[in-house]
Amino acid sequence: MPSQSPGRLPGLLLLLLPGALPAAPPLLPLGPAEAETLALDQDPLTARYREQATAREESAISAGALPDPMLIIEWMDLPAERPRLEGDDMTQFRLGLRQTFPRGDSRALRSEQERLRAMVFHARAEAAMRETRAQVRQAYVELHYQRRLLSLLEASRDQLRELLEVTEREFAAGRGTHQTLLQTELALENLADRLDATQAEAAGAQARLTRWIGAEAARRPLPDNLPELPTPNLADDIDQHPLLRAQDLMVSEQQRGVTLARQGYRPEWSVELTYGTPTRSDMNDADRLSAMVMLDLPLFTRNRQDRDVAASLREAAAAGHDREAQHRELRQSLTRDHAAWQQLLEREQRHRQRLLPLAEASIRAAEEAYAAGTGDLPGLVRARINHLALQITTADVTRDRWIAQARLLSLLGEDPS
Repeated sequence: MPSQSPGRLPGLLLLLLPGALPAAPPLLPLGPAEAETLALDQDPLTARYREQATAREESAISAGALPDPMLIIEWMDLPAERPRLEGDDMTQFRLGLRQTFPRGDSRALRSEQERLRAMVFHARAEAAMRETRAQVRQAYVELHYQRRLLSLLEASRDQLRELLEVTEREFAAGRGTHQTLLQTELALENLADRLDATQAEAAGAQARLTRWIGAEAARRPLPDNLPELPTPNLADDIDQHPLLRAQDLMVSEQQRGVTLARQGYRPEWSVELTYGTPTRSDMNDADRLSAMVMLDLPLFTRNRQDRDVAASLREAAAAGHDREAQHRELRQSLTRDHAAWQQLLEREQRHRQRLLPLAEASIRAAEEAYAAGTGDLPGLVRARINHLALQITTADVTRDRWIAQARLLSLLGEDPS
């Protein structure tokens, strides 16, 4: 076996040393707009509606075409006693085509119905995209909240550990009480329990986001702060919501169905052309051409055409009721989310402008009083715990406000990204 070149050994040893290999580039933070794009690129529901719309567009072309012609091959007047295909004076061979023409404008109406159904699926695809965006935004902000909460809890745990050390030293020196020591230990244990629960909730939030964007993207870091969303413009109504557009298109499709049912009062007709020749070769009879027009006669309409029209009118009325129900549901969602957003916005402003500054001032006052010997350690511990509780509540309010605002923007068709 050939030996390794001595000049290569240092290079190989360097590759084996820790840190010798180039470090992987840090992952870029994942913003909500990128998360939405990733989710929409792989959303199966939107893709399903797009495929169904394309299928209906293909069907619209097919529905407008004439039925296929029929080929007619016929031997006429075969002798009953001894049937044979040739050798008889009366037997004829006939070859022809028959073309059927559907009733009235039924082809155009069926084609238009299919085009309207395609537009319904396009509208549903747009509605599915809105719903996907809303779900991704909610999953994203929930994960952002849980990770932010973990940071708050970890920072507060370190502060409480420092306070516990001070409490233990004072208790050992006879300046503190056993009750203060127990209260500080209890606060630290409660914080550790909350931290464990938050880690589990963060894992669940990451799993929910993974459903939409994949595991690799969901593991990426998130920015420190959520982006500011535009203020919803309530002058924009929900009448242009894709679900309402889909209902309007379904009403139009059912109205075309009424017109199509009325085509049943008009006849369907067929044209047939045939060419006939005698089967005996020694006969001098000339070949024959035949033409025939056939019409059905819709004379008895009470139990068929009348019933079909009545049924289609009921279907059109039902589609109108569905549209009204959809409109009421969207209007209710808009009113509910707008009220929730306004209330949460006021609470968030109160927390950031008044409550948090007061809690921070309370901590500073407790620290200064303790350092000057005019305050006690339990007051400082309480100030720290109250500040943490306010920070968590503020994060809760910010998360809920962001979700309500994102839902409003989705209902109104405004893209926050």
